[in-house]
Amino acid sequence: MGHHGPPHRTIKSFLFRDRGSVLLETAIAIPMLFAIAMSLVWALGVATTALALGDVARESARAIARGESLEVIADKTNEQVPKAQVNINQGSDTVLVELTQHVPLPLPMFEGLGLTVHRSAVVAREEFSW
Repeated sequence: MGHHGPPHRTIKSFLFRDRGSVLLETAIAIPMLFAIAMSLVWALGVATTALALGDVARESARAIARGESLEVIADKTNEQVPKAQVNINQGSDTVLVELTQHVPLPLPMFEGLGLTVHRSAVVAREEFSW
């Protein structure tokens, strides 16, 4: 009489069968982890850019409101945030400084895609009476 019951499987057969699924899971997981890491790096870049633009816009608007030279402040602003577009509007009572900068995705295959960060500051002109 022969052997009755479930087929006999060894530990070695389980290892070889599972090797293909582990390879497939790894092949899927590595690009996903890379995409998540790049997204976090990009988000950090967007946040850093937004903070820098806000600080420079406030500093520039205050300096112009105090009566400092518009050309000097514009040059200083371009030095601090060289990739940003600068727009300065002066009213009779206020100074508005607007800064805009595009933050691209860090992957060459998505060239042109990204987020545009816009920050502005409005400051009342300071009047000095000596």
